[in-house]
Amino acid sequence: MDKRILALGIVLIIIALILGAVQKFVMNIYGSTDNKWYFWGLVGIIGLIGIIVAAWSYMKKPKKQ
Repeated sequence: MDKRILALGIVLIIIALILGAVQKFVMNIYGSTDNKWYFWGLVGIIGLIGIIVAAWSYMKKPKKQ
């Protein structure tokens, strides 16, 4: 398991959670009320990439010497 890759995945997940929480509860980041699915799609993709990267770091096996 590579800890840098795992940290990258965790950071991406946290960024997606913060963006989603701020959009939902604090203020309207995106601005337009019509096509919010663009924003939520971006947040979802960032979160999904974070989950994939974190899972990939767990699946990666260290090389035996």
